[in-house]
Amino acid sequence: MVCLLPMEENRMTIGTESETIEFKESTSEMHSAIEAIAAILNKHPFGVLYFGVRDNGEPKKGGPITDSTKKNVAEAITRDIEPRITPTVEVKTFDGIDVIKVTFSGAQRPYSAFGNFLVRVGTTNRKMTRDELLRLARAVDYSSKWEELDSGATLDDIDDGALRKYYAEAVACGRLDVGDYDQVSLLAALEVYRDGIVTNAAYSLFGKEAKVGLKLACYATNEKITFTDLNLMKGNVYTLVNEAVTYISNHINWRAEIERKRVETPEIPIKAIREMVVNAFAHAYYESHPEIEISIHPGMVDIYNPGSFPAELTPEDFITKRLSSVKRNPLILDVLYRCKDVEKSGSGFRRMDALCKAAGVRWEYRKTAYGFSFTFLRPSPKADNVTLDVTKDVTLELLKSDLNETEKMVYQLLLNRPKATKEEISATMGKTTRTIQRALNSLSEKKFILRIGGKRFGYWEILK
Repeated sequence: MVCLLPMEENRMTIGTESETIEFKESTSEMHSAIEAIAAILNKHPFGVLYFGVRDNGEPKKGGPITDSTKKNVAEAITRDIEPRITPTVEVKTFDGIDVIKVTFSGAQRPYSAFGNFLVRVGTTNRKMTRDELLRLARAVDYSSKWEELDSGATLDDIDDGALRKYYAEAVACGRLDVGDYDQVSLLAALEVYRDGIVTNAAYSLFGKEAKVGLKLACYATNEKITFTDLNLMKGNVYTLVNEAVTYISNHINWRAEIERKRVETPEIPIKAIREMVVNAFAHAYYESHPEIEISIHPGMVDIYNPGSFPAELTPEDFITKRLSSVKRNPLILDVLYRCKDVEKSGSGFRRMDALCKAAGVRWEYRKTAYGFSFTFLRPSPKADNVTLDVTKDVTLELLKSDLNETEKMVYQLLLNRPKATKEEISATMGKTTRTIQRALNSLSEKKFILRIGGKRFGYWEILK
């Protein structure tokens, strides 16, 4: 605990430095400050660092502290410490003097600063030996105990509507048998409510004001430069998983085949998509308020998890060696397993791979110091080779129509992608959005298509 001690002339100090507290006189000492943070985290799960405080704990009067200064401090810490941490940076006033307080925590040891591994010893930081680093790395348990801790929430903070929907899906899947719906009994059966405590797992899964993040975006190219659609959401895991799968489903291509009835097939198996979305949420690092990212590009669908993948393993290991799953958040994973068509115990990657092979879909993955990305590679449509999976009568009518070539191509694309936006059509065909809009207007006037709904959730109904 940081204590305030009176000094002569009514001056105050902010305690003393220790193995979890560090003082810096100014942000010009940023390099050594970042080293101190990493060193503290390699010894303790939390710590505090002050800018604007002398070694003796006395606040040092300096210039004004702006929002830009706080932002620069946070960005430097996030950038130069691996694995990434998310510090809390705020301004505190002591004896009429403003100082910057940086609170930080982390359980993904070992941490490095500028590529170097340091450890806190008393009030100094020294380089770790090779043996110390190996012992620390081996001692770290991949699984998280965070989800079992008390969230501080009550049963009134649980979204009962989401929980009821979950109950219906879990019972329908045959993976839950708890009798009639009862909130307390259900949460207890899922082992996320114990002795009157709403655990972090329960609140993250079903909390009304849960702060789990989800970024949904479509990009015009395979680079994250120009986006054609962007949604930023916060909520509970159960709701966000469904939002993520629905978003991907609405923004990938579907092939329509007509035999006795119309059958639509996605370019990427939805069951494989759900497996990887659930995997991202189940293995995220929740202590730092994660944000799962779904990025849809013309050539790929990328699912980013701000957690980590076991360092010594790869997805192929779980596919070929039939390993048991390594669970970061076993409670969250178990709850998600019960309600939808996903697998656990290490078989999720095997089933995803089998589904993708059957559909001719390739996939890739990428591990970084900050997280794990799983990528489905999409087929590459070409504007001069758009095919129709429809009846010969429809094709013949199209060929005999007075549509120009651009209108025909747009019409053909919408047959398989009725939810495509003009920006997505533009990116696929390599034409300007203005040209695409003219084609859409003409197709509407000629009664080939009809717009149903608004821009965000609407689609094009095929009239001919």
